[in-house]
Amino acid sequence: MPAPYTGGCGCGAIRYRVTAEPLISYLCHCTECQRRTSSAFGLNMQIPAENLVIEQGEPASRTRTAASGNDLALNFCGDCGTPLFSVPSARPGVRVIYCGTLDDPGWVPVKLHIWADSALPWAIPDDGIERVPGQPNMADYIGKV
Repeated sequence: MPAPYTGGCGCGAIRYRVTAEPLISYLCHCTECQRRTSSAFGLNMQIPAENLVIEQGEPASRTRTAASGNDLALNFCGDCGTPLFSVPSARPGVRVIYCGTLDDPGWVPVKLHIWADSALPWAIPDDGIERVPGQPNMADYIGKV
């Protein structure tokens, strides 16, 4: 499915548009994504910062240190709490879109499993997709998977 892609929070206060194809998309099995999604993993995609357009509302933001040791600015709806995207300090020109907030996340291809060492035992299918034990340098994978 070609860009643009639209999405937003659960209550509708925030709407966004992604105007470019993802640099990479992946399943993250870190415990933070497990907690954020109340699931076994998060489906994420990275895009250049300039290709995320907030069309309605203003996300709230909190910064915390992730398991990788890097700061991560988490952006979410201040009204309903839906996590929307993050800004990793290691790659400030990138936005990590939480694909569950897309209006249609079904098209997002899984190119990589990251934090596989934190995966729940039943959560990684035998799909032949590369598994990285922790946090990789994502720039190393863009255009290669």
